[in-house]
Amino acid sequence: MRFDLGDRLTLIPVELVHVLLPMLIVTVVVFFTGGLLASAAVVAATLAGVVLFPILLPWLPTRDFSSKGFILGGVVALPFAVAVFLRNLDAAWWLRAGRALTLLLPLPSVTAYLALNFTGSTTFTSRSGVRREIFTYIPIMAWMLGIGIVLTIALSLI
Repeated sequence: MRFDLGDRLTLIPVELVHVLLPMLIVTVVVFFTGGLLASAAVVAATLAGVVLFPILLPWLPTRDFSSKGFILGGVVALPFAVAVFLRNLDAAWWLRAGRALTLLLPLPSVTAYLALNFTGSTTFTSRSGVRREIFTYIPIMAWMLGIGIVLTIALSLI
């Protein structure tokens, strides 16, 4: 069976409809807590998981959709993290690195989770493979997201 670019592009509007409202809510919350750059990073990570992932699916390395999503999410989050790190050069390096980690930890997990949603729409995934991938990667996604949120709260108190 084939799952070419046209088939993958058909999925994008369907996935966009499902993530649009949660993305807008999270973006507004992040805007008021982290600013414009952090909210733009949330939008970029979400769109990477919904729009870029199906387009780049055959060319992303690794076999698992989640690890492909982690890679894509890391690439998308990296420029935002560098911008946050370089923003206040007079601050301590550990504080700037911690603020960069508040983007590098949760954003790839968001993209990976959204990428995991595409396993049910492809022609080459099996039920047991999807189950294995879910049980392998969901805990990692949850830990990365949770640590990122806790780190964000801790750094906002400093």
